[in-house]
Amino acid sequence: MNDAKKKNLDHSLICLCTAELVMMINTTAFNVALPNIAESFGADMADQQWIVSSYNLVFAAVVLLAGFIGDRLGHLRTMIAGLGMFVVASIIGLASGNIPTLLFSRSIMGAGAGVVIPMGQALLGILFRGSELSRAMTAWAIAGTLGVPFGPLVGGALTAMLGWRGIFGFDGVVFLAVIIVIHMNVPQAGASHESRSLHVPWISVALMFAGFTLFSAGLVNAQHGVLAASAWIPMAIGIVLITGFVLHDQASNNPLMELDLMKDPSFAACAPALMMLNFSMYGIIFIMPTYLETVLRHGTLVGGMLLMPLVVASIVGARMNDWIVSRIGSRGTSLLALGCLAVGMLAIGAAMWWPNEIVKQLTVLAGQTMAGFGLGVGQPAMLTWAMSRVPIEQSGAGSSLLTVFRQFGSIIGVGIFGSIQSGLYVAEFREFAQSFGLNQQSAGSVTLDFQHALELTSSVGGLIRQTASRAYESAMIGSFAAAATIILVALGIVALISRKTLR
Repeated sequence: MNDAKKKNLDHSLICLCTAELVMMINTTAFNVALPNIAESFGADMADQQWIVSSYNLVFAAVVLLAGFIGDRLGHLRTMIAGLGMFVVASIIGLASGNIPTLLFSRSIMGAGAGVVIPMGQALLGILFRGSELSRAMTAWAIAGTLGVPFGPLVGGALTAMLGWRGIFGFDGVVFLAVIIVIHMNVPQAGASHESRSLHVPWISVALMFAGFTLFSAGLVNAQHGVLAASAWIPMAIGIVLITGFVLHDQASNNPLMELDLMKDPSFAACAPALMMLNFSMYGIIFIMPTYLETVLRHGTLVGGMLLMPLVVASIVGARMNDWIVSRIGSRGTSLLALGCLAVGMLAIGAAMWWPNEIVKQLTVLAGQTMAGFGLGVGQPAMLTWAMSRVPIEQSGAGSSLLTVFRQFGSIIGVGIFGSIQSGLYVAEFREFAQSFGLNQQSAGSVTLDFQHALELTSSVGGLIRQTASRAYESAMIGSFAAAATIILVALGIVALISRKTLR
């Protein structure tokens, strides 16, 4: 590779990684602002889950369509259109006066993310090959891994200085700058698009979106009980619609999804592995800010800073990726990453058992570090392993298919963590309230219960806050233990699927 070409590719890599970094900062910055938003609009846990899930739902619905369009109209052109959605959504978000408008803004951002992330991965898969692809994916993973836990720090700072609307203002300016930089530095690349039909399979799109929406709604409602009709009926219908989408799409002459890629065991193994990365990441980021800001009574800025062990460990893991892969292979590295995530989840949950606050926080730190390392080392290994198996002309479809699995992980991460945490919290609150001799019902959210405590006398209010804090910590034991179990099951599935692959 000559120096001029290498320099141009390096510029392209920096620009694409910048887009990924800003995207992931945006994705998680809102999590740290959720307590602030809950206070502004009186949002309960279900409302907060929808604020996060609306983004993830539309993301998942759009991502396959983005791959379909990108492979036909050009990945760069499609990516810039996705970035433009963030600018529009930021303007709407700034003017939000209620939760529905906020949800609409976040949904548009989800659509933008559903376009940008798979197109970025597709461009990397086209521009780089061989050892250079591994280097590019590692840089991409570092950018994304850094952005996810770094988002709460940025969100905390903006919320502390400007309120939660400051995040929308930040997004509008930054994404506009990213559009200009990418347009100037990243070349159009890929196979010819003229020969491929742009006829969009809208039935497939509708079935997938309806399926994911109903399944997510069921997960949110599961906080009132998994056997409640409002939980299992939407989930069951959602599963039927998702199954119908897969069958319809496979029989179609113009499929939205290239499921033939799943015949490759390496690609097929990466799909559930990447799903567990997002499941873990979004679950942690959804639960921890409320614990740090409300239960421990830190501000948004300090709460964001206390998630930095996750950031640092993620960067270390990503930087060590090549070294680890060279010794145990992509398969071994992926399994190691999932193992680290499970151990990290168990440690964070187990920390809530400790009566000593110093030991408790040190154990939480250790859990964050272990989970962060798993996130950092796993993502580049899994993406490189999978994308190296995808033909160039299917780069958009391959990247989009992987991203669907990742976003489904995000949806079930927020849904499962949120519902288990909320359900256990209400039950534990009732139990602790009775032990304190209080006749109090939980509002369904530790943030709202803390707000309610401010309206009571100092002695009763203090008992309410103590009850809510103990209930939230106790619920974390169950939610993180359940998450660790799910990850271990996925680890076994990944090991089974990939057992005949080479390293």
